[in-house]
Amino acid sequence: MRGELPPKKAPKNIRKILDQIELFEVYPRIFALVIKDDKLRARVFLRYQEFYESDSDAFRGQGFKWKDYIDFYKEKTKKDYFSYHEDFAGYNVPCDTLESCMTKIPDLNIYDMIMFSVVDTIHNVVGSDKYYLIGIDQSDGEDPSLIFHEVAHGLWFSSSIYKRKQFNNIERMNPSVRNTVAKKITGMGYGENVVDDEIQAYLSTGVGDNMTQIKNIKQAQLPFKAVFDSYAGKIKPKKINLDWSTDLDN
Repeated sequence: MRGELPPKKAPKNIRKILDQIELFEVYPRIFALVIKDDKLRARVFLRYQEFYESDSDAFRGQGFKWKDYIDFYKEKTKKDYFSYHEDFAGYNVPCDTLESCMTKIPDLNIYDMIMFSVVDTIHNVVGSDKYYLIGIDQSDGEDPSLIFHEVAHGLWFSSSIYKRKQFNNIERMNPSVRNTVAKKITGMGYGENVVDDEIQAYLSTGVGDNMTQIKNIKQAQLPFKAVFDSYAGKIKPKKINLDWSTDLDN
């Protein structure tokens, strides 16, 4: 457990950690925190992601301690180690959820301080406007599927027109296909509160391996892809210099 819990204060190698983190505005008011290391990316996002969409009421919308979540997740996965970073690749959190979570932290640690600096930097760009933060492992389009999936979440949150079009597509789906996809999504550990958002993101940008055998899934994807593709041309990552001085010492 000791190696799984994050330090409360900045470690001696903090600069080496910070140098692995980059911030991009990939779409207007949609920001990507790019961290190639899976474990570091998972640790920066874990608290906020589970606050947003955990399938457990003990964590979704609640202030919780890392130790409690680690214990829960290891019991859930039946593993003797904390495999969160192996099980999830991309992360996505809307600003209101992100900042609400920040007010309910009972065991502040170095990864929270990193996120605080990220949010401060984003505020310097957007002011009081809403924004969306995603976490991915690359920004250059080498494998755009993950970027596209997370941007689809950002569009669902930030564009009322996009959300309305995709919600209409969900309502027009064959009920059997929709219910099967929804069950696959909740079975992956997502909360019920984000099922519609996950449906549109997967069907717009590529379904997971556990969905490819669903009958008529390829046909169901077509209207979602058409909507997303009309926005995809505006995905142009612009690097934003992170200001670590607000919460972390250089």
